[in-house]
Amino acid sequence: MVTTPTDEVPSQVRIRTDDGNEHRYDTIQEAKAVFNEGNNTAAILAACRHARHDLRAKQRALNHPDMTEDLAEVLSTPLMNLEYRIDTDVKTD
Repeated sequence: MVTTPTDEVPSQVRIRTDDGNEHRYDTIQEAKAVFNEGNNTAAILAACRHARHDLRAKQRALNHPDMTEDLAEVLSTPLMNLEYRIDTDVKTD
């Protein structure tokens, strides 16, 4: 998120894990394990940084000459669907 001088940044952000949102706690605990972080905040920040870097890397991969439709599907996730196609244009005189 990019803030501007007129945006107010809250002093605290909470993530509700009650009332049907218990899965959020499990997700944060998974991020702590995956990124080897000791606290929830560090795990969330690591996951966000990873998402940005992963998106950039996947965009580069899509432009790689060895990319295929099958590989694009393997790199896709439920939250980041990748599509690869080759458009050609044939002109005749």
